[in-house]
Amino acid sequence: MALENEKANVFIQRLMANSALKNLSLLQREEQILHFLKANAKQLYPTLASSSFFPGKGWNYIYSSLYNALIKEINIYLFPELKTVIESRIDFAFIHFIEERKHEVRQVKNEIAEFLKRLLQKTEARQSFIGAYTAVLKNLTEPYIDEVFERKKYIHFELTKVQKLTMGREEVKNFILTSLLLKPSVHLLTAGSGKDETLASGVVNGQFVDKAYMVLSNQLKSIPKKLLKASLDSNLSFIENKQIETTSRITSIFAARGRSYKPSVKVDRGADSPDKSWFNIARRNYKYYGFDSTMLDEFYKIAAENGW
Repeated sequence: MALENEKANVFIQRLMANSALKNLSLLQREEQILHFLKANAKQLYPTLASSSFFPGKGWNYIYSSLYNALIKEINIYLFPELKTVIESRIDFAFIHFIEERKHEVRQVKNEIAEFLKRLLQKTEARQSFIGAYTAVLKNLTEPYIDEVFERKKYIHFELTKVQKLTMGREEVKNFILTSLLLKPSVHLLTAGSGKDETLASGVVNGQFVDKAYMVLSNQLKSIPKKLLKASLDSNLSFIENKQIETTSRITSIFAARGRSYKPSVKVDRGADSPDKSWFNIARRNYKYYGFDSTMLDEFYKIAAENGW
């Protein structure tokens, strides 16, 4: 078994070294490698079932061994990277604006870090986390929040007059970054594929989100309840739940944007810029994904005017 594990590790490390993956986030690399293994099973099997790797073993056994080796390899780098994001990238001072009860920032950071370690043992959570985490790593939200506060239109009104946030733009940015990190927490309770609770669009059943909030609010004592609720609600459809807070709607949109984000994309002459193209498609499909269409319109205009 030890020898097989070593062979699996060597094969996975060879795949990880592929230069085509170097600009992708860790979880994007994981997703691409798993897709490669599944799509090329027939071609890979003769080699992997040979004496050099897993002699005489069936594909399911081989795939399981490679899957476990990949998760282990990714986690070696993922958890320290997450710790750095939590410690250095996000300013948690915003929590003092959203709840009267005093929260210790150190406790909040520690609880989020430990919770994500536990959460990301689940396949469904890892898959859900890909887009949200990419949005955090690539800082997809910051320029848009800056524009929102400069323009003071629909999204700004929703943040300040409807959600009634009294914080400034920097605090809003960090609120949304944290919501992105906690968005997949709804999957802590899913069993198996979670298909009963999650639609193909990624939208989660409202009753399940309520159940998740009840369980997690009792487990995560240091995290402000309003932050946890906003993060979980980002999994709901705005079409069916008009009461969803503005930060939840923004989180939902940018997690989806992060899901299809491709760094260093070359734009052909005359073609739309990446964000403009994505928001335009999202506007046409807003009902399917449960997005706020008016919010998408504003983000589309921002992307178009800035060439993003």
